[in-house]
Amino acid sequence: MDDNKPNLDHQWTKEIRNKFNLFIKEKKPSFKECKVFLKKLGLDLSETNLRFAAGIYIFEKYDARHTVEEIREIIADEIDELINED
Repeated sequence: MDDNKPNLDHQWTKEIRNKFNLFIKEKKPSFKECKVFLKKLGLDLSETNLRFAAGIYIFEKYDARHTVEEIREIIADEIDELINED
C-alpha cells in the first residue's frame, strides 16, 4: 500500500519563507537563482512548491507598484513562465 502522507522535510516552513523573502528583497535575483536558493535550503522543487515560490517572487517584484488585484492577474500569466524557464 502506498503511503500518501506528505514529506514534511520538503515543504514550506515559516523559516524558509522568511529566508526566501529576505533573499528576494536583498538580492533582487532571477527566478532561476531563487530555485537554486530554495534547493540549497532543502525545499523540494515540486510543482506545488515552485508555484508557491513564484507567487511570492512575483508579489515581491511588483509590491508597492500594483494593487493586490493587479498582482493576481499578473501572477496568473507569469507563474508558468517562471517555473518552466531554464
